[in-house]
Amino acid sequence: MLLTGAHVTALRELARSEEAGQAAYELAEDDHRALTYRALELQGLAVLELPRSYRLTYAGREALQLLEEMHRDWQAGALELDERGQRLLAGEPGRKEQDWRFLGSDVLAALQAAEYAGGRIGPVTETLLRARGLAEEATDPLHKTTVLRLNRHGRAWLDFARRYRPHLEIDGELANAIQRMIPGYSGRPAPGLSGDFIDLLEAMELITWSLPDGQYYALTTLGEAVYEALRKGGYALGAVVLDEAMLKLLALLVDRGRESLTADQSEQLQGLGFMDPDGRLTPAGEAALRAYALLQSERPVSVRTFALTEAEVEVLLVLQQLGAVRQETAGSPPPDLERLRRELVERLAERYREIVARYGRRLEERSALKRRALELLEELRSRDEWFDSLWNLEELVASLEALALVRAERDGERTLYRLTAYGQRVAEEQQGQVRAISATAVKAVSMALTRWTGLATSWVERAREEGLVGSGGGVTRAGRLYAWLAEHCPRQPMLTRQEAEVLVNLPETEPGPFVSEYQASLETERLAWALDKLEAHGLIERLADGQIVRTEAGRLLARAVAGATKLAHPITPRIVRLLEAMRQVGTLYVKERKVRLQPEQWKEVERLTGLGPQEFIETRHVARMGHYIGEVTLNEAGLEVLEAAALLQQRS
Repeated sequence: MLLTGAHVTALRELARSEEAGQAAYELAEDDHRALTYRALELQGLAVLELPRSYRLTYAGREALQLLEEMHRDWQAGALELDERGQRLLAGEPGRKEQDWRFLGSDVLAALQAAEYAGGRIGPVTETLLRARGLAEEATDPLHKTTVLRLNRHGRAWLDFARRYRPHLEIDGELANAIQRMIPGYSGRPAPGLSGDFIDLLEAMELITWSLPDGQYYALTTLGEAVYEALRKGGYALGAVVLDEAMLKLLALLVDRGRESLTADQSEQLQGLGFMDPDGRLTPAGEAALRAYALLQSERPVSVRTFALTEAEVEVLLVLQQLGAVRQETAGSPPPDLERLRRELVERLAERYREIVARYGRRLEERSALKRRALELLEELRSRDEWFDSLWNLEELVASLEALALVRAERDGERTLYRLTAYGQRVAEEQQGQVRAISATAVKAVSMALTRWTGLATSWVERAREEGLVGSGGGVTRAGRLYAWLAEHCPRQPMLTRQEAEVLVNLPETEPGPFVSEYQASLETERLAWALDKLEAHGLIERLADGQIVRTEAGRLLARAVAGATKLAHPITPRIVRLLEAMRQVGTLYVKERKVRLQPEQWKEVERLTGLGPQEFIETRHVARMGHYIGEVTLNEAGLEVLEAAALLQQRS
């Protein structure tokens, strides 16, 4: 939905015409506001009466009523908004206010994010919503602080927009413009595309703008389907190319076959490229049918993302290198942790010495962790000591195993590690350009932009930095790979000590606005990566307005690990395998929320875990320290870990 000052002025013109007793308001043939009224028609706020007359609909009157209620509150001193908002409510919009976006995809995304966070407004969108009179200060009784929340007008506009979905109707001129669009993340959808046409795309909810400044646009899921349906191009001007009546014809074709269509209807679908001569849907027709399905029922989709630290990438590259050596020397086993460590330490030390040689005095341009690593490399004589002061190999491998990039295998008393097919693809992509991949960058290119799903400008900027979005705004091959991994990689619960502490004591908002990683302190950088990992594992969601919320799986794990945050690794894939085996072997006592084992059943539990004897003893000890299990019981905390694991598997 889109309401600018020009749209509000047009609604008031229609109301005045109605009050004057006129049946409809007629536009002159050369009236430059034709597309403004067209946008109102598409949004169901006005209805066209041929040839060029418009009148208000019930929805249009409701919109004016909401504006009038805001005006009364402002006059009474009960509403704060900026000068543009005041002029709009007073019915005195100047030239600047005509283009001002009172309501749009960005504002609605900000409203929806606040509602998702319980009415609290995030720091990124405070100015955006304050300026429009949609926010108010309130006291948080729990923390005894003042917070900014949605006011009744913000909630009313969000409810209004949800109840009135715009119509889809695209003529030849607009269809040809869409065919030339850049289907990515740029500042303008297409060269030479007029502002009025861009407004029509937003009014039909085909594009959305990033928060908080509208710097980038992206196609919504509906917009992507329409874009794919209109790739043919060369459409006749004036003729309707795609509308809901056309989509119903396509649905009829699929349901009842070509015989259900008239000769004219078949010719029309073929001419538009939606049906082939044999009466089958073309790829464009299938895309149009997806658009029809989205118009019928578009459900919010859970956000999936993916993240890797640079050190984790190095582990993958070492495993790839050792795998290549194994192929040359047939019969050589995959590396165990000790060999992997030797190779990784040497690789990292050499790489960091190359960084010193390349950047010299410009080392301050590197990230905080890189700067610290370079300092310690000069200070410490032992490379092993240097590695241990910065990284934990078991932690790195467990994190990769939890994302199904690495697989652990038993070989007698040893545990060996090899890349999975997922890990191989990442290693191949990272060759020659080793870099971290952040959750927000991947989310920018992987999230399904349903109605008013917020897209943050900072996410797109990070995606550009990491090579997931190209300079022209299109998603790169790397971007498509990581978006695919975000969707398809299986997840298992995995938490380091810092990640567990952050999950249990989750901040309400991001540590700060988007800054270059080079400006961050080591502590801030590690907090940011903890948040990235939590989001990649599906335990939290960072909203486009800067707020952070736990997912359902995150809430379960936060409760489960509350007593285990002092462990080095509160949750690992091994612990999860142990808990699953205990649940499978033991007996569930529903009222107690426990699973009980007989002492002799531990042997079967050990067999099911696939762990070696010593690994099993160590894993069981850690699980007891974390209060997931007792001597012969799987406790409530352990059951919550398994519930979270099941939810994460559903998301994968």
